[in-house]
Amino acid sequence: MAYIGLSKPYYAKYAESSGTVTYSNGAAIGKAVSASVALDNKDPVVLYADNGPAESGAVFGGGTLTLGVDRLDLDVAAALLGITAPTSGQTPTGAIFGANAVAPYVGVGLVVKSIESGAGKWRAVVFYKVQFKLPDFDWSTQGETIEFGTPELEAAILRDDTAGAKWCMMQDFDTEAAAEAAVKSALSIT
Repeated sequence: MAYIGLSKPYYAKYAESSGTVTYSNGAAIGKAVSASVALDNKDPVVLYADNGPAESGAVFGGGTLTLGVDRLDLDVAAALLGITAPTSGQTPTGAIFGANAVAPYVGVGLVVKSIESGAGKWRAVVFYKVQFKLPDFDWSTQGETIEFGTPELEAAILRDDTAGAKWCMMQDFDTEAAAEAAVKSALSIT
């Protein structure tokens, strides 16, 4: 299976109560440009006994999701980064980045397109609990040709607070619409 596309990034606010996780206020993040995942502590630890390997085990140690999107609207930035809107009476409207900003936990999903034996497949991918950090900004003046600059968001991937301590779900579909519906369903987006 070769990966040939990426689309439909969504987020939803994460909440936990007595081991039950719920999602709310979900929406599209923007249009997907890129996504990458780097996992920590994925190598097994080996126990040696009687002069050889006897047991091994690995534990999910977290990771980093890097998501590139075509734009980062200020309402989405507020939801993902914990920034606030200006107080009443201030114009123009926008967002205020301050010392008290705390990024909330959110669930994030997206759709990955692949091709297998000449046929397209779409994979729904959901990260159950992530926390974004403030992005770096990189802007430049326009010259004779247009150079597109797009935001890149980075988030810590965490295990959720259910008994299974889940961190990711992947499911394959024959259509992009079905994969998108699975992402939206997992994040309780209607």
